[in-house]
Amino acid sequence: MVIDFYADWCIPCKELDALTFSDKRVMNVFDRFTAYKVDMTKNNDVNEQLRKRFNVIGMPTVLIIDSKGNETKRLTGFVNADEFLTYIQNRIENDIAG
Repeated sequence: MVIDFYADWCIPCKELDALTFSDKRVMNVFDRFTAYKVDMTKNNDVNEQLRKRFNVIGMPTVLIIDSKGNETKRLTGFVNADEFLTYIQNRIENDIAG
């Protein structure tokens, strides 16, 4: 599972969408995951509960959760498509091997 915490005012969030998540290679890999995008733009009780539950300090924060519900990677800030793919492909290979 991939959980992307973003906010409308967050420039690196917009870069992730425009340059990383829109990359065809990343989009193809996302087919293997359930992906959620969490809008943290507004400061409200629901977002505060999510922030605390997932220990989100700033935006963007992207969590990779394995099939057992364990967080296996936390990305904060902008990462380009190549960096993102390197991690995701390693994660897939580890899941297949183990």
